[in-house]
Amino acid sequence: MSPLLVGLSDAVGAAGGALVPLTAYRLSVPAEEPDRDACISCARPLPAGIRGWLGLPARCAGCGVRLGPPAWLTALMAGVASGILAAALDAMATPGGRAVLALYVPLAVLGVLLTFIDIACKRLPHRLVVPAIWISAVLFAVIAAGTGEWGAMLRAGLGALVLGAIFLGLYLIPGQGLGYGDVKLAVLLGLYLGWLGWTAVALGALLPWLVNGPVVLALLVARRVDRRTSLPFGPAMLAGSLLAILSLTGLPMFARV
Repeated sequence: MSPLLVGLSDAVGAAGGALVPLTAYRLSVPAEEPDRDACISCARPLPAGIRGWLGLPARCAGCGVRLGPPAWLTALMAGVASGILAAALDAMATPGGRAVLALYVPLAVLGVLLTFIDIACKRLPHRLVVPAIWISAVLFAVIAAGTGEWGAMLRAGLGALVLGAIFLGLYLIPGQGLGYGDVKLAVLLGLYLGWLGWTAVALGALLPWLVNGPVVLALLVARRVDRRTSLPFGPAMLAGSLLAILSLTGLPMFARV
């Protein structure tokens, strides 16, 4: 394992994570509503300089309320996830070598963004997930062309189809509580898990339910939700995919995940 590689991934992930709050704030609205462009507390319009999707976290000039989740938290989550992925992929000797890390670190940052949006409004925005699928597919193809790992590229494509089909089937079953955004996220995650192998895809299909179960049980016990409450599933899918990758490594700390 290269400490420099892990440290660099930590830093890049944390830097990307620091830009998450404002985007999360603007996109944490129901699908039929436009992006948020004003303070949710006092309705003061956002300054023109921070109306884009990316920007450093800010507070409302009118009431001082924070816009989006805490920047320290999003930076910490993205940095830690990126560092863990760097250590895991380095230990696994993944197809394409260390070049694929350049794809997995941005996925960690995107995962943090999607987590906060899904928790806030039970939504995984189409304009984030779908472009990520196509861009990732093109970049994986570029890596395959440069390294000769066409078998991994084929498996990545099939992994996206398989995991997407599984979640589509579950989405079509009444009462499962999945949204169509979860299906699209499954396609994206299947692409990344498929590059690593079929075991990762299988674990990516199973582990989200094992992650979500204790969370739902704790919320039920605490009476924060009831049996009819719809809960976001995207965070469990992302956490399950991270655990799926960790379970494939030879690192002692993850060998028994």
